[in-house]
Amino acid sequence: MNSKKSRDAATSLVAAGTFLSGDITFCNELVIAGTVNGSVTSTGDNDSIVKILEGGKFTGEILAPKIEISGQVEANITGTASVSIGPTANVSGVIRFLKLAVSPGATISGELITMDEPTDDDVFGPYIGAILHNLLK
Repeated sequence: MNSKKSRDAATSLVAAGTFLSGDITFCNELVIAGTVNGSVTSTGDNDSIVKILEGGKFTGEILAPKIEISGQVEANITGTASVSIGPTANVSGVIRFLKLAVSPGATISGELITMDEPTDDDVFGPYIGAILHNLLK
């Protein structure tokens, strides 16, 4: 954790009361407390995370290693490491995940798709699969 990247990486925030429409690329942590309409893509490592907080709203597409949802989401979601859906979450769309955690009280409508564990020979497997899935729709 002493690398230059981890010291310089910051949390990006879409604050409550903020509306953002467009594509977001981040490398460490993205926290959404406001409203986002667009796509979110992580360019960071497997510790990168998107958090949609209670009261936060997201519509579009998310591709990141870790995704935590406590707000309202209408999206195609790909969590290449994990997806966690909290008790206040309302999620609709296609959810692709390696690991999934759902808290009691969460509402989910849509399709759940389990991804295969990547092998050493398939380092980019989850990302390639997600990209191909998006190209073929």
